[in-house]
Amino acid sequence: MVILQQKPEWAKGGYNYYVGRIEHKLSKSKNDPVLFQQGCQALTQYTFGFLMEEADRIIMTDYLGGKKIFMEANLHFGRAVNYGNKSLSLKFDQYDNWISNQSDQIPNFTEADIPYLFWTAAAYGGAIKSSRGNPEWVVLLPRVGQLLEVGLNIDPDWNKGALYSAMISYTMSRHDPPKEKERVAEDYFNKAVAASNGLDIGTYVNMAESVSIPTQNKNQFTNLLYKALNIDMKADPDLALTNQINRNRAQWLLDNIDEYFY
Repeated sequence: MVILQQKPEWAKGGYNYYVGRIEHKLSKSKNDPVLFQQGCQALTQYTFGFLMEEADRIIMTDYLGGKKIFMEANLHFGRAVNYGNKSLSLKFDQYDNWISNQSDQIPNFTEADIPYLFWTAAAYGGAIKSSRGNPEWVVLLPRVGQLLEVGLNIDPDWNKGALYSAMISYTMSRHDPPKEKERVAEDYFNKAVAASNGLDIGTYVNMAESVSIPTQNKNQFTNLLYKALNIDMKADPDLALTNQINRNRAQWLLDNIDEYFY
């Protein structure tokens, strides 16, 4: 943890190396669903945690430079989507027809499949976000909900509320939002906080960006991010790296608050 705080670029380099190793293995193995899932997860984590963070910062002062990084991130997410879909289609013959809405038959997913569902959904979400409005990706947004909702039906508290947390942003951005979508998103937020014992900084950051900014609730925004910054970084070792990344983002959002509220 000290290394991550003092040398965060080590984490970026380590992730990049890890992704490269997995993709090298994938180039030689075409039928291993576990390896494809690992590729989807690693590439999605790396791109969200480092490239998207870099793009968000640079685009504020260098639009063309930031746009270039978003394009690079979109290519990464596109590969991650392909890996995730491949991992699930190798496990379930009917997956391709189900995810493309050509069939209503839901594959017989189990708890062991939740990482496949979650990271494929996350890859789709990243591809949509990094595309910056490209309709070819935006039209696929319902697939994010399709994958997350199946996971929620199997084990809603999986991985310390990760599914709940992901549903916050999906609820606020979906094409067919529920009535009082802010209240629905807040309910997912409360469930995610409970599932992680309040130790996942990403949940607070997600709520601040997905709900507080669109509703222009500045007080809620600052309260959420200050709570995030006060979370004990050593309390849950499993969240160490993601908490460090999200803590940096929380501070950056507060430092640039005037960019989001008018």
